Parts: sequence; structure tokens; C-alpha cells
Amino acid sequence: MQDESWFKVCAILLLYPTCAHAHEGFFWHITDHHYDPTYWSEMRSCSDEVPVRGIYGDYWCDSPWRLVNNSINAMVSIKDDVDFILWTGDNIGHVDDQYASETYVLNILRRITDALKTAFPRVKVYSTMGNNDWYPSDQLPGTTHFLYNATAELWEDWIGDGNQLETFRKGAYYTVKTAYGLRIIGLNTNIYYTSDKLTAEMTDPTGQFAWLEEVLKNAKAAGEKVLMTAHVPPGIHVPGKVKRFYTHYNIRFLDIIRTYSDIIVGMFFGHDHYDGFKLLQRNDGRPGVPMFMAPSITPWRYKIPEKSGDPHNPAIRLVKYNQKTGVPLDIHQYYMDLTASNRNNASDWKLEYKASEAYGQSDLSAVSVDNIIKSFRTDKYLLDKYIRYISVLANEETAVNACDEKCRAELNCGFIHMTEDSFDSCYTAIVGGSARLCSSSFLIVMLVSVYMYYGLL
Repeated sequence: MQDESWFKVCAILLLYPTCAHAHEGFFWHITDHHYDPTYWSEMRSCSDEVPVRGIYGDYWCDSPWRLVNNSINAMVSIKDDVDFILWTGDNIGHVDDQYASETYVLNILRRITDALKTAFPRVKVYSTMGNNDWYPSDQLPGTTHFLYNATAELWEDWIGDGNQLETFRKGAYYTVKTAYGLRIIGLNTNIYYTSDKLTAEMTDPTGQFAWLEEVLKNAKAAGEKVLMTAHVPPGIHVPGKVKRFYTHYNIRFLDIIRTYSDIIVGMFFGHDHYDGFKLLQRNDGRPGVPMFMAPSITPWRYKIPEKSGDPHNPAIRLVKYNQKTGVPLDIHQYYMDLTASNRNNASDWKLEYKASEAYGQSDLSAVSVDNIIKSFRTDKYLLDKYIRYISVLANEETAVNACDEKCRAELNCGFIHMTEDSFDSCYTAIVGGSARLCSSSFLIVMLVSVYMYYGLL
């Protein structure tokens, strides 16, 4: 009798093999287009001399339109039947404010918005603004503004809710539910960014913190799961130990996320331009919420007197997830080899990696990301793989060889330590002695901070 029951179960499973994949869906995560309309003329975004301009751009420059449009076409070609798209901002090139205006910003936002609507006419795009999607750059205000209103009109069809459009007009944040009941929260974290001088002394610019807590409270009461998306991530950026948020905003933001870590299953950011992830731990040290930073479409690298950013290839990201619970299941990272594509006068978007295969986990839940991060501490080969992915295979061997013990300590601490004090304690425990970063890294921090102050990062 027992054997007969087992046979029936096996037969059912064979007849319905797709049951194991029930509720699996996909969404695109794209970020940091940084379109430069002057690439073929004044080259205003380029941070170094470019003797020969490639048709898809250059590592020293922001994206020409051919790269922006080609990346969207590649998304359609790879997978057009996605549930939605996360678009996490920074669409304006790194150009001096003297060459920009509110109209300039709005025209670029409109052009990329129209291109996405044409390519994905039946797909919702959940968009958030970046620190460069503004004039003057970085200076997003803590009150309503023309650009908040104008951007709300551009994205009205995607948001699709009158009340949430009004919320967006207050400060570029909103919430919607997917067709499967998953809650998406789109935030404006640019107002917490250390380059925003208008909000430095505020406590809750645009009222976003109070609104966020109310939305999360209601979501928990309704039994909903939440995906959060924004441009600038919290925590400590490494290597270099750069703080993205003002300290008081970083603390409050992380406290809110920890409070609702039982319903927030993933956070998705841009801004870094490089590939990366982190894990926000709960107060008791258990895995809390995974954070994923997608690499940029622009190949632009910064250059300051004593330091240049590493080259990196244009990238687009496809995420597999559970449509009901929102839990990220896998990342399919695609990229364009910029050098080869320019040389061949033809784009070639390739699969760089699948996270499940690269890191040996069945999903990308908080527990699984915690497993990966723990493995990095003892498995040099696995961390080397992560370092190669940071630059989207543009600088892989150089980056691995250049990342010494102190660099690796910064990486390992940065995965889970989101405040300066916590990060320093971790770093000291690994390298011993003073928690001061190595002299070169310290110099980088100072130079990058100056660069950020003047709105160039």
C-alpha cells in the first residue's frame, strides 16, 4: 500500500513537471544610462581624451544614444515577456551644470521613457529618479518642485494610480502592487545623499520617512511582501569606505528596514555603476534583507588627479523571482564587451553569469546571500569571482591582483556593516591594529569625497 501511494505521487509529479516552477517570473533591472547627447560633438561627459570614438561609446565617456537604444533592444531580444522593469535612475550624463537646465533634464528623461514604452508597450516600468536626473545636479529639494511634477506626468501610465501620482509630486516616491499582489515601493534616496546640500540639516525631507513607515505598517497588516527600489544605496561603499547617506539619514533608514525585515524580501539600487550586493542584518544578527546594486549601462569612469575609476562594461540585468513572495531566485547578468563591439561595429550582448551557478545557491533570499558572504571569508576563489564581476569583466585580472589583504577586508566588512563604527570594528578585527584604511585607500576616500562635493559623482 505504501509503495502504491508513492507510485501515485511520482506519477502526478511526472504529469505536472511545471508545478515545481509555479509562480516563477522575471523582471529587468536597468540603471544609470547617463545619456550624453554631445558624445559625437563636444563630448562633455568624457573625463579624458578619446582619440577614436567607438560607435557604442568609450570607457571615459557616458553613453551615446546608440548604446542606450541598443541596450533596450537587447532586453527585448533576450526576454520581452517580463512582469515588470525596475529602472533606478541617473539618465543624465556627467556634464557641468552650465550646459544643463531643467528642460535639458526633462528632455532626456522623456526620450528614454518613450524608448522603453515603445519597446515594452505592455510592461509596467517602476522608475525612480537618480541624483543626476536633476538641475542643478544632486540638489533634489525636500519640498515639491517642477521636476517632480513633470516626471510624474512622464511616468503616469506606469504608476497608474492618482493618489500615488500625487505622492510622487511631493518628492518622487510612490507604491504600487503588481498583478500578483507583490508590493513595490519606489523611493527617492537622493535626498539623503551626501552631495545634496539642500537636505543636509533636515530630519524628514518631503515626509518620505513617515510615509514609508505608514506604507510598511499597512503592508504588514495586509500580509503583503515588499520589494523596494531606489537609486542611491545606504551603507558603506567599498573599496574606499565612502558613505552615501548623511549619517542621521543612514541610521533612520536602516532602522526602518530592520523593523520590517520580515516583509521586505529585497532592495534594488543603482548609482555605484559596479556590480555588487550587501545584506542588512537584523538587530539580533540574523539575515535580514538582501540589497542588490546593478551595474550601469554607461561605461563612464571617473578621473580625479590621483585616482581613476576602473573601466567597466555596459550591463543589463534580468532577475528571476517568486511572483507571490517576491523572493529573488536568480540573477542573469548580461553585458556588452565594449572594446569588441566597437571593433566589430556590432553589439554582442552576452550572459556574464547566473548567480545560482556562480555562487552555488538555489535562490537569493537573505539566508542564501548570507551563505555567500560567509563563504567569501574563507574561499578566496569565490571572492575572486565576485571581484571579477564588479567591473563586468572589463578589468577582471587586474582587479583581482590589485585587491590585497586590506582591500579584501574592506570588501568583507562592507557586505554586512552599514555604519562607519561597525565597519571600522570589523576592519580592525580582520587586519589588526588601527582601523585606519591603508594610505592609498584613505587618499581615495578624501579625493572621492571632494569629487562628490562638486557634484561629479
